[in-house]
Amino acid sequence: MIQHLILMNESADLHMKDGLLLCGERKIALQVLGSLQCLASHARWSQAALCAVAQQCPVIMARWDKRSEKWLTASVLPRCRYVNPEVSFRICTLKPRQSTQLASDLLFTKVQNQHTLIRSLNPALSPLPRLAANSFNRILRLEAKWARFFWATYFNAASQDLFARERRRAQAPLNVALNYGYGFLYHAIEWQCLASGIEPGIGIIHKLRRSRPSLVCDLIEPFRCCVELYVMRYLDEMHDIKFMAGRFAEMMEAFWCYAGKRFRLRTIIRLVVESFARAILTQNPAAFRPFALHARDACL
Repeated sequence: MIQHLILMNESADLHMKDGLLLCGERKIALQVLGSLQCLASHARWSQAALCAVAQQCPVIMARWDKRSEKWLTASVLPRCRYVNPEVSFRICTLKPRQSTQLASDLLFTKVQNQHTLIRSLNPALSPLPRLAANSFNRILRLEAKWARFFWATYFNAASQDLFARERRRAQAPLNVALNYGYGFLYHAIEWQCLASGIEPGIGIIHKLRRSRPSLVCDLIEPFRCCVELYVMRYLDEMHDIKFMAGRFAEMMEAFWCYAGKRFRLRTIIRLVVESFARAILTQNPAAFRPFALHARDACL
């Protein structure tokens, strides 16, 4: 079983022994590691342990910067064990109609998921309008219009005197918590793209930009509701970094509905990325199944 390991113990001393990664009294077989995220700023790594883990899976080292009040992260990626150049090539050569359908599915599913979340706060909320297929410009306008309504309703439900989302250098605790939760999703989706051999820098909605994983920015859109839901559920804990990290780690391992079954969120991310790759390879956008929030999972 491939596992995601999150290290939060500041006194952690990691080293190798008999082919196993030792963290205190815990022994971990490298073969079961799919990714590792270290949130302990003062954890001690042996050179052998860091090299062995970096060759096995993506590693994210995080450190809390008190001055900027944000997490500073550095990634250690393994050597390319698997590359799928055909997927990257087909993404770059997508026909306009296919690209538009995939982008429309992502954005409209994001709006639908946030609508489901808001309906848990206000059951009398009117349903979303039905849009014609491939009406990407209309969906862009709907997303922009919906975002203003959604954040106003969301901040009001959280009893926060906020007027806008702070995406960079957030000051309000609620915005800090949202950005941090989105970071969990970014890392998980980027790791899954790498595991599937897909270049995460080539996107559909977001333009190419240096050092930005544009495809990750695309695929994360339907998943944002999960962070928004957890922030609302555990609002009283979102002022503390440790509690915040624990809740988002719990979110990734919680079970959610997808394709009529229950899976861990981390597994759903894998299934979504795989369905995206399958839709690209078969040139059939209908094969792509973005994550749709179930009403049962949206309960606060």
